[in-house]
Amino acid sequence: MLGEVKKKLLEEPEYLQQVLEDFGFGHVKIHRTYVSFGHDESTSAKSVVIKLENNNYCYVNDYSWNINKEIFSYIMEVKNVTFSEVLGVIRSIFGEIDFDNYQRTRRAFGGWYDSIKEKSSIEQVKTIDMSELDQFENICNMRFLKDNISLEAQRHFKIMFDEESNGIVIPIFSETGQLMGAKERCNYDSDSPDFQKYWYKIPCLESNTLYGYFENYKHLTDGKIYLLESEKSVMQAYSYGHHQEVALGSGSLSDRQIEMILELNPKEVVFLHDQGFDHDSMMRNIDRLRTFTRFLDLKIGYWDWKNKDYPAKVSPTDMGKAVYEYILANEIKYLDEVADEI
Repeated sequence: MLGEVKKKLLEEPEYLQQVLEDFGFGHVKIHRTYVSFGHDESTSAKSVVIKLENNNYCYVNDYSWNINKEIFSYIMEVKNVTFSEVLGVIRSIFGEIDFDNYQRTRRAFGGWYDSIKEKSSIEQVKTIDMSELDQFENICNMRFLKDNISLEAQRHFKIMFDEESNGIVIPIFSETGQLMGAKERCNYDSDSPDFQKYWYKIPCLESNTLYGYFENYKHLTDGKIYLLESEKSVMQAYSYGHHQEVALGSGSLSDRQIEMILELNPKEVVFLHDQGFDHDSMMRNIDRLRTFTRFLDLKIGYWDWKNKDYPAKVSPTDMGKAVYEYILANEIKYLDEVADEI
């Protein structure tokens, strides 16, 4: 997992030095308790510092530009590169490594993952070669466009088309951008009671990832995370200019997904289940998250849709940008406001 990759960078700073130098940072020097460097060879040698101790999330302190971010987001912002490019450089330095199943060792992040591991059996993430997508056409879709998913969003999330089945293809990626599978949405309507809108063209276990985690990583760290149910909702939110959303792919929050959330060091997590989602089931998801965050300063909330007559099973993003932003501003209830329900 990404947390263990950061841990390795801190424990073996020679790797961290090589990553920084590969991205053009200058004067990289390893000290006993920190690494110092500059934005490039022309800037101060100590304008940026990464502490090697008591720095679980591998934060970067950039004093000259007043930036305090975890290492991956920092490189993406300062060097204007993608998450894929950052991970690509780290892969080349570490050698052949399966990031998605990287072994957790020695109580990563203060033992949170140990407690997750003790309470559950997290399955291995199964990934497949990207060439599996070659069977589909790399084109956008009018149905999604009419459903508030912009062309930019469709390109960002790599939406494709399956001519054989007349299906819109939604690739499912792991947290590090490896292909896990593909879901399809039929590109037609039907009145049949057995009509199935969605199916897996390439089966995968979505509970082993969070949809949008890899694509939105830069915007997910150190702040607020919105947990939606479906892939479509994440794409709609992106189309509205909102990039802090990920999807469970179902109504349940898995232990692997909790692990991924914790690695982002969030300050706030908001559950945005569809209208009508069973309240007890939602509270079970919240309680599962709280089990591993009791000693964290984490604010948890959820969409309280009961005070309005929303369409049945509608997601908060289905009704357009204005409604979604109204919901985020006015209809999120936090646990400290409903202590009697917990």
